[in-house]
Amino acid sequence: MNTAAIHLSQLSHAWPQQPPLLHIDELTLAQGKHLFIQGPSGCGKSTLLSLLAGVQAVQSGVCEVLGRDMGRLSDVERDRLRGEHIGVIFQQFNLLS
Repeated sequence: MNTAAIHLSQLSHAWPQQPPLLHIDELTLAQGKHLFIQGPSGCGKSTLLSLLAGVQAVQSGVCEVLGRDMGRLSDVERDRLRGEHIGVIFQQFNLLS
């Protein structure tokens, strides 16, 4: 079985007291394929990457990475999946010392 690298369905995210920032009806990316994400500042690019990496918890919809539903994983399970399969370089400068 060839599991998609990423499958999103009715995925949405909003920050507290803000209107929805991100809404994706449907997106599937096969393993080995590439996706370029572009948009203006504040449109949800980093939020999407945080959801895919399991750094942010899924609020609504389906966010599957390598066949695992990120919205159903515990914090520890998301950390393990990220550690074993996903490379993340955070953009906040305050993480550098």
